[in-house]
Amino acid sequence: MRWIYVLTEALKGLRRNLMMTVAVILSVTVSLTLLGASLLLSEQVELATDDWVGQVEVSIFLCDGRTCPEITEEQREQLETDLEEHQVVEEVFYESKQEAYDRFVELFSDQPNLIESVDADVLPASFRVRLQNPQLFAVIADEFAAYPGVEEIVDQRQVLDQFLRFTNVIRNAALIVAVIQLVAAGVLIANTIRVAAFARREQTSIMKLVGASNWYIRLPFVMEGVFAGVLGALVSWGLLWASVPRVAAQLRQEIELMPFIGASEVIAIGPLLLASGAGIAALASVLALRRFLDV
Repeated sequence: MRWIYVLTEALKGLRRNLMMTVAVILSVTVSLTLLGASLLLSEQVELATDDWVGQVEVSIFLCDGRTCPEITEEQREQLETDLEEHQVVEEVFYESKQEAYDRFVELFSDQPNLIESVDADVLPASFRVRLQNPQLFAVIADEFAAYPGVEEIVDQRQVLDQFLRFTNVIRNAALIVAVIQLVAAGVLIANTIRVAAFARREQTSIMKLVGASNWYIRLPFVMEGVFAGVLGALVSWGLLWASVPRVAAQLRQEIELMPFIGASEVIAIGPLLLASGAGIAALASVLALRRFLDV
């Protein structure tokens, strides 16, 4: 019976302060949506990084006579043999000038002016080397940079690292904003509970006179905050579940070579959002009652 009383009083309190309750729910929704989005972005970055790292290649560009003596056929064959026999190399691909140009045309097919400004002689031939461990780029660079006919050795991780730094900045910014919003939601919850408790001060005074404990008096107010927090978490979870898989599916069609998160990842963060909503609401409610009300 006691828990029925607590729950009933909490629901009545939510109805009495309907506008404040809606404001709390919306505040928690915004906060937890940002938090969930930052967590999902983090998972997306990790998923893409694991996939990309496995595909990272080392490009060994060969001299074509413009900046260094053109590589001979014997030198090219010897370089290819040494690469294939190297213990850290998994696979070696040779890309001729014409093949490099064809790939360039395919990549920039939507920019005809750029394609017209480049011909096959401008792009150097290269070896594209896939390593067993992409972290061992320095081994290849140190050993083959001085080979005759080698112009430059480029590690694709440099481009990947730049992208990861950019995504990390976005993720951290979203996380910071989410934390600030959660603090603001906690303050709003605390003020709402203060208003509710002040409106029922006569009722709580009577309960004190008949011997009710402090926690028995406080629990309905705390449950009000928890209900609002959980509702906000459910709404934010629903928004993420309705939007993220659809956006990921659209991107998956446009970017076929990149893995994307789906509904399972959104479902997985649901318990965390619910726990965060309930936790921040409960903490704010308890602090509001202990700090501002003598009950």
